Order: sequence, then structure tokens, then C-alpha cells
Amino acid sequence: MSQAGGSKRLSRREFLAGGALLGFALQAKAMAAGQGDDSVGVVKSSRPDAPYELAKPENIIYSVCLQCNTGCGIKCKIQDGIVAKIDGNPYSPWCLLPHLDESVSAIEAAKVDGSICPKGQAGLQTAYDPYRLRKVLKRAGRRGENKWITISFEQAIREICEGGRLFAYVPGEEDREVEGLNSLVALRDPKVAEAMAKKITEIWNEKDRTKKAELVAAFQKEFASELGKLIDPDHPDLGPRNNQVVVAWGRAKGGRGEWLKRFATALGSTNAHGHTTVCQGSLYFTCKAISEQYEGGKFTNGQKFYWQADTENAEFILFVGANLFEANYGPPNRTVRLTENLASGRTRIAVADPRFSKLASKAWKWLPLQPGTDAALALAMIRWILDHEKYDARFLSAANKVAAKAAGETSWTNASWLVEVKDGKPGKFVRAADHGLATAEKRQTKDGKEYEEKFLVVMENGVPKAFEPNDEQNPVVGDLFVDTSLPDGTHVKSGLQILAESARQHSIEQWAEIAGVRPQDVIAVARELTSHGKR
Repeated sequence: MSQAGGSKRLSRREFLAGGALLGFALQAKAMAAGQGDDSVGVVKSSRPDAPYELAKPENIIYSVCLQCNTGCGIKCKIQDGIVAKIDGNPYSPWCLLPHLDESVSAIEAAKVDGSICPKGQAGLQTAYDPYRLRKVLKRAGRRGENKWITISFEQAIREICEGGRLFAYVPGEEDREVEGLNSLVALRDPKVAEAMAKKITEIWNEKDRTKKAELVAAFQKEFASELGKLIDPDHPDLGPRNNQVVVAWGRAKGGRGEWLKRFATALGSTNAHGHTTVCQGSLYFTCKAISEQYEGGKFTNGQKFYWQADTENAEFILFVGANLFEANYGPPNRTVRLTENLASGRTRIAVADPRFSKLASKAWKWLPLQPGTDAALALAMIRWILDHEKYDARFLSAANKVAAKAAGETSWTNASWLVEVKDGKPGKFVRAADHGLATAEKRQTKDGKEYEEKFLVVMENGVPKAFEPNDEQNPVVGDLFVDTSLPDGTHVKSGLQILAESARQHSIEQWAEIAGVRPQDVIAVARELTSHGKR
């Protein structure tokens, strides 16, 4: 061993010798775990007297992972009252393939672990994070000073409800009164609240300024004894002072968010706000838009939910920015199935992603498009599909429900519906009654509200035809590519015509250049995407 400047340095031989001794010591300690001390007998061993405590059913709690929105089943292994390990729930079809039948006993299931992704296993860090807030914090200094004290839940509830000079110990706030819920929840009579709401709706709906002012005056007269409970009597649409109570939260899974909304409603406040559009807006609102139905003469009732493709049974999948092997929705559920299909050759995939992800490494085609150019790739593929007539014309031309049923389809599209074009730009869907093509009809919605049905329009064999999307008696099959004028001179185009013109603004080569990918790869993916038919 040499010595320089007072520091010791190990030779390679000495380092290896020391490592061997350390390894022997660790092995001896592990072996000792099975010799009478059950408290440390969690090391897996072949010795019968070294039980694996975490494989006993009494040390397992089954729950649900909330580390992402998938909600996989999890198996929490408890040691000394602490979760020591998180694995997948073997009873869950998301975490084990094939999963255990519910008839399998808890004793047997305790010995079987399902899979869970690293993010799910990191639930331990979330639960036992030393910075996790487990007590109520109250500001101890001026705003922005980041000074806090902890108070009991009982004190917090009392101060929130009663208010008062809650920050009298903070310089500058000695005399500031904070209103509590007892004073903010001013309007408590549900009948009065309901009557007010009806009148306020009338004020909202009135567009004439003079008439609106008259409605406000009438409101103030009718509810004179209640005006002190409003935020602003001159603007009753702001509602009661109850609306100054805001219940805000971050991300909450189904059930929690609903409970918080009910809590706000119970206080008479309309202000219950979760994380809203902070994340996943592209998914939520795309799903909402494309799921809207034509009801009551308008498009409505779209649902913000997760539309997921059947990746297990698909023959070809194009993943766009979806890293299934690393994140995305439910890796424990989908990774196993996709891996099996890729290995067997049953499924082929293409991946469009600037990054060469793990998923891309298993792809038949990787399209390394430039960030933000997804639309260019899509339009290039759409152009190829349209130019080579690889679209499903029968499906696209079914304009309403009964036409789709006759074609053997479960749904229909707006590809043939006519759109008004003004100054070269597409606008709203054509309403037949607005152009003398049909007579408007007074109808009622399911909940009894009256509306005017003006009907939509397609060109059927070159002739404009009014129709209703939900009609179950009169099938309408529209022309797909339309660029013409109605009898009253209105310039119109079909939905598919507008899409085709957008796609043909550039050649496939130009779109590919924008996206930063090879044209031949785009064509190959478009061809593959349209070569498997429908199931």
C-alpha cells in the first residue's frame, strides 16, 4: 500500500481482496437471517426456518395505484406497519396475464406477484415523502415570506368556519378581519336560491340592454329582503356571497372530485375547480369534441374520457408520441400483450416520435418527425389515402343513423355534410331552413325544452337534400366531394372536400420535408395503415 500526501491508496489486488471479504460478510449476515430471528427473516431463502414475511396474506393489503390515471390494482406488502414493497395485484387482469381467478385463496395469491410499473412502485416515495404535508399549515408571516406554523385540525376547522383576526400576529395584519364560512354562506334557503336562479337565467338570456336593466330592477324588487346576501345587488348574475367560497383542488380521481363538488354545492357555491385544463387537454377535449351528438338542433353532450384503441387485437398500430413501453396509460396491462403480439408476428407497429424510445426500438417503422409537426405527417398520410382511394367510401357517405345501419355500420360521419364557405373560409354546417331547402319544425328535447329543428344538408347525386342525423326512417347517402353553390347562391363544400383541400396544399414530399421524415416511409406507413380492413 502506498501513501502520498497523507492519503492512502489501495492497489487493485488489495481492492479485490477487500471486496471479497465484504461479500463474504454480507452473505454470512443473510444466512443468519434464518436462524431464529423472524423479524429479519424477509430475505428469500431455501431454509424452511427463514419465512418470507411479505408473502404472508396477513402482511398484504390490496389497493389501487393512483400514481397515474390508469388505476392499476396493487399489492402492498406490510412490514412493521410500513409498506415495504408495492407489486401488482395478481387478481387484476391489468397486472397479470392470465390473472388469478377470484376463487384462488388469499393464502395462495400472497405467493404470486403481478407486475406494476416503476411509477407505481414509486408510490412508496409518495406515501413516505418527508416533505408530504400531514398537518395543517398556517401562514406565519407576510405573503411570500414562506413562513409557516402547524395547527391542529380542530383549530383549522374553527378558524375556517368562524373567521376573525386570524393573522393578528403578522405585522400589518393586526386588524384584518377574515370572513369565515358562517358569514360567507349567506343564502341558505334552497327555495329562495332556486327562485333567484330562474330569474338570473332570464337576465342572462336577455340580449337587449334596456330589457336586461328592467329585469334587474324587477329582480331587486322581488328579492329586496335578500339583496344583502348577494355579492353585488346591481349584478345579481354574480350570485350570492356563497360564491366567494372557492373549493379548489389538484388532481383527484373519480369519487374524490365528485365529493368535493358536492361539498361546494352544499355550501351554495358554484366555484368548485379541479385541475381543469392544466393537463391532458388535447386528449380530454378532443374526445369531448368528437363524441358530441346532434341533439336538440345542436351538437352537445360530448364526454371527456379516455378513448383507447384495442391494442391487444390490432394487426397494425401507429403510435404517435405514445411511449407504451415507458409510460402512457397502463404499461403493466398493455406492455405484456403487445410484446407477445410483436414476438409472434401477429402485430406490426410504427412509431412517430422525435425520440428513439424503447417502443420505437421495436417498431417496423420509426418516423423521427420534428417536434410540433404531427399535423404535417397526418396530412401527408391523408393525401396519400385520398389520392389512392384507400378510404371507406361507403362508411363516409352514410350521412345519418338509418343509412349507417343499412350499410352495416355502427355509426356515421359528417364527411358528406355541407359547410358554408365565406371569403374562401369554411364556417358552420348548412342549415336547410336558412336556405329555403326545408321548413323549420318546433320540437322538444328529452327534458321538455323547446327548440327549432332546421335540418342539415348534403348533396345527393348532385341535388341538395335536407336531413336529420338521428333519423331512423329515411336513409341519406351524401356525395363525398362537393364544391358548389346552393340555389340561393351560398357557396358550400362537403366536410371531406375541405379536408382534401387542406391535405393537397402540399405534396407528400413537401409535407414529409416539414415533418423531417422520408416520403417513402410516410407512404409505407399509410399503405400499411389502410391494408387491414375492419373487424
